[in-house]
Amino acid sequence: MKASKFIVLVGGILGILSFFLPLVSVERHGATASVSAFQVIKGLDEVEVAVDQAGARRAIDVETSAGAKKDIGAMKGIVMAIFAPAVLLALIGGLGVARKRFGRGAGAFSLLLGLVGLGIAAILKSAAEGDGGVGLTLLLVTGAAGVVGGLAALVKPERAQAQTPGLATVPAPVRAAA
Repeated sequence: MKASKFIVLVGGILGILSFFLPLVSVERHGATASVSAFQVIKGLDEVEVAVDQAGARRAIDVETSAGAKKDIGAMKGIVMAIFAPAVLLALIGGLGVARKRFGRGAGAFSLLLGLVGLGIAAILKSAAEGDGGVGLTLLLVTGAAGVVGGLAALVKPERAQAQTPGLATVPAPVRAAA
């Protein structure tokens, strides 16, 4: 199906955009606060700088500083891993568009990445308990697009088109010997 690669590509792009949109939007007592994954990463960078400065001033010992930096790096990795299926879906869809084909292999990978993305987004959405932002909804859409595009490619893969010659050669007429 020709549309499957575009479904996967658009789903991946929406997932990448969700990195910059509010994942959680909380409203309590008339005040609203929202945070995106980008803001989380930037905040963790600032915390890492503060840990470095505190370690340089010897306000905390070297072991505590190293442990804190390791934990901050792990948190960054977790946040980035949430968006890995979206990036990979965008890459698979982009390659499909560039190659002008989207076969069963790409469909299978899209289906698996879509299921992983859908699972991650569903877990985060349930953890947010109604405070999920637009970014979480787009992550769900990304997973669904990966599943739909992958299934469509598995059912009816788009194969490479056969190369046809530009001009057909006409055989020369055979002349009878006199």
